[in-house]
This record gives sequence, structure tokens and C-alpha cells, in this order.
Amino acid sequence: GQWDRLRDELFGQTFHLQGLLGLIDDRWVIADLGCGTGRTSETLAPFVSRIIAIDASEEMLAAARVRLAAHANVDLRQGALEAVPLPNASVDAAHIGMVLHHVADPGKVLHEAARVLKPGGRLLITDMVAHDRDEYRQQMGHVWLGFSEKQIGRYLSAARFTDLRITALPPDPR
Repeated sequence: GQWDRLRDELFGQTFHLQGLLGLIDDRWVIADLGCGTGRTSETLAPFVSRIIAIDASEEMLAAARVRLAAHANVDLRQGALEAVPLPNASVDAAHIGMVLHHVADPGKVLHEAARVLKPGGRLLITDMVAHDRDEYRQQMGHVWLGFSEKQIGRYLSAARFTDLRITALPPDPR
């Protein structure tokens, strides 16, 4: 009954999730679209061939440069997600993490993600579910108050994504 608590004390609460990254194909080139400070790129970099981390904000990229300096396989680029600075069909996978609720036209961003993915490529989106916290618009610059499954499904279908899997992540109990 104490195993989970003991394991967390010895190894931390996420070590098992970090180990699962070994399941990613080490030949992949991944686009981290809206990379922010580079946290996701830093996590993925040891497990893939190359990361192309893109953000519109020079301030975010400056923080990412510091964080990712030790990773020779990460290429940082400034660019808008509505016009991703990558050629067509150039990446195996793309990640859009906690970004869509900040952009005016999520559909355009998803079309761009589809454009840069190789045939059979994968897109992972992590974002907020629909909510009613209107104060987030002022406090954090949110354009959208999250997305319902139906709404994000429509955007993805319009961008010609198929085999959709939408999973609501449980909130952290803390």
C-alpha cells in the first residue's frame, strides 16, 4: 500500500512518464510549435533525431536558448504558427502545447501543422478544455476559453486530419 508513495519519494512523480519517451522513434524530426521556453523540446531532445522549436516571441526564444543550449539537436526558429517556417512534409511529428487558446485562428494553425507533417505524421495537441474563466482573457491573453471535443474535432477534420483520438487529461489532484 505504500509502494507509490515510496517510489515517488525515491524517484519523483514523473520518472515513469519520462521513461515512456523511449517509445518514440529515435529517427524522428519533431516540430515543437509554440515552444515557449523550450520545456517540451528539452524533454523530447534526448529521444529523437532533431527538434525544430518555433515560437513567435523573441523573449520566449531567448529563454529557450538558455534552457536548450546543451542540446545540439534542437534548432530554434522565430515564426508565427499561422505561417510555420518549415517546408511541406518535413517533420515526422508536431506538438502544439498550450498554444491554440492564444491564437486568433486555430484552424489556420492546424492547417499549417498538417502542411509540415510528412504523410503518416502525427500531431499531438495539449490544450485547455472549454471553461468559463473569462478573466483568463485579461490575465493571460487567452483568445479562446478552451475547446470542446466537438470544436477541436471540427478544426482537425477541416485540416484533413483523420483517425482522431481526443482524450481529456485528469486534473492534477494537487
